[in-house]
Amino acid sequence: MIGSERISIRAFTILTFFFMIGTSILIAPNGLALAAKQDAWLAAIAGIAINLILVWLYAVLGERHSGQTLVEYSQTLLGKWAGKLVGLLFTLFCYLLAALMLGDMGYFMTSQIMTETPIEALQILFVICIVLVVRQGFTGYSRASEILFIWVVLLLVLFTAPLLPIFDSGRLRPVLEFGLMPILDGGSHFFAFQEMAVLLMVYPFVVSSKGRKNAFAIGTALGGLVLILTTLGSIGVLGEALTANNLYPVYTLAKNIKFGRFIERIEGLMIFIWVCSIFLKITLVFHSSIIGFSQVTGIGDRRVFLWPLAIGMIVLSLACYTNIIYVEYFLITYWSAFATVFLVAVPALLLLVSLIRKKKAS
Repeated sequence: MIGSERISIRAFTILTFFFMIGTSILIAPNGLALAAKQDAWLAAIAGIAINLILVWLYAVLGERHSGQTLVEYSQTLLGKWAGKLVGLLFTLFCYLLAALMLGDMGYFMTSQIMTETPIEALQILFVICIVLVVRQGFTGYSRASEILFIWVVLLLVLFTAPLLPIFDSGRLRPVLEFGLMPILDGGSHFFAFQEMAVLLMVYPFVVSSKGRKNAFAIGTALGGLVLILTTLGSIGVLGEALTANNLYPVYTLAKNIKFGRFIERIEGLMIFIWVCSIFLKITLVFHSSIIGFSQVTGIGDRRVFLWPLAIGMIVLSLACYTNIIYVEYFLITYWSAFATVFLVAVPALLLLVSLIRKKKAS
């Protein structure tokens, strides 16, 4: 049965790492440079700090209701109907997020690499792979993530090292030219692109131990470090103007890498890293939405949701992604405020109610 397996502490750390970098590794430097110019790397640090604070909040909430997902303890804390409503809204958020990331994948591949391939064909193949993986439960893809992690780290080192000779620290100056507000603004938008609250649907499946909270924080910090370094590299090599004007600056950055005169254009490494991370993130988010729908409806066999939701995810992604300019505008302008409701307001409300209930009980 889907989701019956357990996730080890190490696998959860690695899954959190991949979840953090997800789509952000390609697109985050663009939004940060638009908001904070050459201080984009400082905005990235601010965004990671916000994520770490929220992960602490999520871990506290998850530990207080150790054997339940967010959908389950919403009903425990808020009552049957209010709890089901909150759980349903959070589940729909997960499902929408999975569809948007599927659109990200499709538009990147068809605009940058496979330009003559219909986006629908790529998305169908991608979704079939996701469904086959989710059918096997957490154990399959959590163990696969442990294998992929080693290769991704090696490729990240291989990707970063050649950038050092062409890195220009002068492009990072003047520091704080426009003050703190652009940095805080960029960081407040940046954290919403990691959507770490979704992992509250996975948290109870992690082997229960004291190391679970630390695994959550370590995975977040490691993924955050990668995002800070890629943002720093984009600004230091491409400059803030080119980073801000390029939707996929890290992909452009990869095209500038050269090993002497015999190895060039190794952007395939970045594509491999990104495909691994976004595949695991979509799988986790889609799996979370299936668990959520199962718990809201009370249908025990989660497999009945697999193919209908998978097909619907393709349709929803195509409906949301009318064109890349519109999506970029939506993400920059509205996504942060929309996502904050589910990333901050809902977990904070549930934690507050949990604390109040415990105080009254004592």
